[in-house]
Amino acid sequence: MSTQHLYQSLVVLHLIGFLLFAGSTIADFIGIRQFWKQYALDATKAPAVLQAMSFFPIIMRIGIGIIIISGIGIMFMTSGVYGEQIWFRIKFGLVLLVIANTLFVGLRQRTKLKKALAADTGIPEKVKGNLHLFHLTQIVCIFIIILLSVFKFN
Repeated sequence: MSTQHLYQSLVVLHLIGFLLFAGSTIADFIGIRQFWKQYALDATKAPAVLQAMSFFPIIMRIGIGIIIISGIGIMFMTSGVYGEQIWFRIKFGLVLLVIANTLFVGLRQRTKLKKALAADTGIPEKVKGNLHLFHLTQIVCIFIIILLSVFKFN
């Protein structure tokens, strides 16, 4: 396999990872909205919506893993040339923000939601607001990452 083919393969893998992550994030956002609608109508049926969405975080993690591994490969093959450009530094910071937001906000809020459902004590409004803010942050960051990747300003 030539160097050019390897580079192009890494770029394709990077895009696949991004699609897995971004797609599952948007699907999760839509699923959570459905959960809240169902919870308002019949709280006993709402957990089924969460159960149906249980594989989204796994897909997100797989996507992030592919992004990281292929991104390291791309940086290695280009001798870090992208790392010197402003658009990439901003993009990299946003990727770190998305990962931190997933780990420190998204997972915690999902755990609080599941505990509240299991305890049957009612779900605090703060959890709903935090999950909405989590998804909004993720989607805005994803959109900015796409813009930076396409336009690559310096």
